[in-house]
Amino acid sequence: MRMMPFLLCALFIAATLGKGDATNATLLYEWTNMEYAWPSETTKFNYTNSGWYIPDNNALAGVKYWNGEMYVTVPRWRPGVPITLAKVVGSPEKPLLQAWPSWDVQSYPLGDPGKLQFIQSMEIDSRGWMWILDVGRLNLLSDPATQTSGIPKLWIWDIDNDCLVKEFIFPDDVMPYDSSWANDIVVDESRGLAYISDTWAQGGIVVYDFNENRARRFDDKSLHPDPSMKVSINGRVFNFPLPSDGIALSHDGETVYYCEISRQILWSVPARALSNWTMTSANISPLVQNHGTKGFSDGMTSDDQGNLYFGNQATSSVMVWKMGTPIASAKVLVSNISTMQWPDTFAWDNEKGSLIFVSNKLQLFAFDGMKFDGSDGANFRLWKVHVNAQSYLSKKPVPAEAPCMV
Repeated sequence: MRMMPFLLCALFIAATLGKGDATNATLLYEWTNMEYAWPSETTKFNYTNSGWYIPDNNALAGVKYWNGEMYVTVPRWRPGVPITLAKVVGSPEKPLLQAWPSWDVQSYPLGDPGKLQFIQSMEIDSRGWMWILDVGRLNLLSDPATQTSGIPKLWIWDIDNDCLVKEFIFPDDVMPYDSSWANDIVVDESRGLAYISDTWAQGGIVVYDFNENRARRFDDKSLHPDPSMKVSINGRVFNFPLPSDGIALSHDGETVYYCEISRQILWSVPARALSNWTMTSANISPLVQNHGTKGFSDGMTSDDQGNLYFGNQATSSVMVWKMGTPIASAKVLVSNISTMQWPDTFAWDNEKGSLIFVSNKLQLFAFDGMKFDGSDGANFRLWKVHVNAQSYLSKKPVPAEAPCMV
């Protein structure tokens, strides 16, 4: 792994941001290859020798922050990913990923439904509960012959008390075990609801009700992919024919925003319709709103001041849009074609007013164009940019607390 000293690297990046870009973007961590804090050298040797660790198949995706700690995901998009949920440890010059909440709950061999299989996204609410979304299936960016079926589930983990609050197994008719991709999650903690994007087949939005411990699914043409989609990134054209992916919730909990990777449109739907079990997809569909073309993007998030943040993959930018205004009024928050390729997922640093995001060159990883020898610089980065706002979360969680599972 090539690393400049952290401070010099951050200053260099800030100095080279393009015209009109924010100058307060700070590089937190970067990796050419994902580096792990192994339980022992013997474990590393055994994983490498058995094919359970294939360095070039490991890529950074999700990020969240809680009480000074950074949590990230390494999705099991391909075989050879030793852990899929981790905490960043070590120094900024040599960051390592330490299995979280433990090595045992996500270790090989895979396939045990009682363990974590494939984590792409999670959310941490204001009380410190991590809502961990387990895809269940494996190797979705690999050869179809290696893709597996699996049982998707949701774990709610109390970080401070280090315990599992609740486990929910999604029914097959809500999150199909052989044809779903539980991709991204946002939480309405004041109502005990979670909204989840399904990024497989024709797409979908799944709603989970903590209080009733049940889930339902919304299907609509606005969630469907465009197989002909093409996007040019840094001079190369890519095709990502994927459905619903990015999802965000307004601060008041009233509106769910979403987008597909393969279409440039921003959509929204009333949250109360999605969480109304008496309304079918056919009842909800007329309430979907098309906000117009925003550009190709992946993850999204919102703040407590009515702003939506999303990436623009074609320009390697993070955009900010004031809800309720024309989508054409969205502005570039930060951009760099070399160091911010594929802005992916987002996090908030609690009271400090900064947005954290991942850039991971996912277009190169997905199409086997990523260089892991350092000749193309770092592949995976974590950034922070001050936006003078806080998370969309209400800070009024219901329930305020709950016992751990025995």
